[in-house]
Amino acid sequence: MGTNGAAGLLLTFARRGEDATIRQAVSRLRSEGAASVIGVGTPVSAPALSGIGLGELILYGEGRSASAVVHEMRRRRPAMAAIVYSGAGYAGHLKLEALALLSGARRVQRIAPAGSSAIGRASLAAIVLAKGLCACGCAAVGAAICTVAFVCLTLRQITAGGSRASRP
Repeated sequence: MGTNGAAGLLLTFARRGEDATIRQAVSRLRSEGAASVIGVGTPVSAPALSGIGLGELILYGEGRSASAVVHEMRRRRPAMAAIVYSGAGYAGHLKLEALALLSGARRVQRIAPAGSSAIGRASLAAIVLAKGLCACGCAAVGAAICTVAFVCLTLRQITAGGSRASRP
């Protein structure tokens, strides 16, 4: 089932050692019928992505808002998106998964060094939601720990003579 000449979207952080996986993703997009492959990466990943024959590169970062990147991706109406994972599984990469979901691509392929798998939009949305909630939970726990530490230090300062107590 090809993309009928539509654009394919490559989402990657282009870390060291991902060259083979990135080339596999580009090859997959082209074999699925993508007329052109549009890469989405950061300014740091741009050098690694420039030599793989992309039709275009959308940079994320350096003052460029996420909404501008999403608007630019959606304007190109990609039929398929490929997310490149650096590890053996599909852990991490919440930002790339969210971008794939927001791109409007009808099909999403997850490509890791150990293999690849297609994922439906509903499943991807559930993963993005779960990872987002987990990140919020971690931030809340961190904030609670910092608050408890602040309260303990403040109480210790008060019991030691207040804010005007001399230091030894």
